[in-house]
Amino acid sequence: MAVNMGRGIGSDIREQFLTLKVMANNIKSQEQFLMMVDRQDIIPDMARRLSKEAVSSDLISNKRVLLDFLYNMLVRTGPDEPHMDVEFHYIIIGKGFFEVDKSVLWMEDVELSIPFEIGDKFGKKIVGEDVTDAVKKIMAFYKEAEFRFDQEQFGNLERCSLLILEEHYPQSSWHIRMRLPAKILNDYPVSI
Repeated sequence: MAVNMGRGIGSDIREQFLTLKVMANNIKSQEQFLMMVDRQDIIPDMARRLSKEAVSSDLISNKRVLLDFLYNMLVRTGPDEPHMDVEFHYIIIGKGFFEVDKSVLWMEDVELSIPFEIGDKFGKKIVGEDVTDAVKKIMAFYKEAEFRFDQEQFGNLERCSLLILEEHYPQSSWHIRMRLPAKILNDYPVSI
């Protein structure tokens, strides 16, 4: 008698995570193709423009599908499923420059780079249009989220972290790394 040991708690979520990984890799290859086409001078201008238009529209569509798939996956994730976290790396330069450096989805110890637009839109929801006090706004948001997840996870704060580094040379800037349970995206939905 054969027994399938692969079907247990979390196996469906793990399969969905692998599907998400394939989608993210496809997006990454499309982005690399666009960068390669930009650098190639031997490609005629008309061919370059048409190929960039075709791939760019497909790329945006694929990013939207990935985000929708991610939201659906997070909604179905239960307490006995593998832990999923999001981590965003932000850079703040001066008083007016705010950008995302990296967006990552974690399933337990497996890292998956997701489109930077997710972290960018999420960060703009936290900070708003006025980025003059972005560090304080992110700290306040994090403290509130950490308190919430502390209560939901009965004091287990291993999944929440905030690292803020201030750089003085060559110019004043802040580097922020924030990691929270991925369900935070359901509370602050973004679109691409």
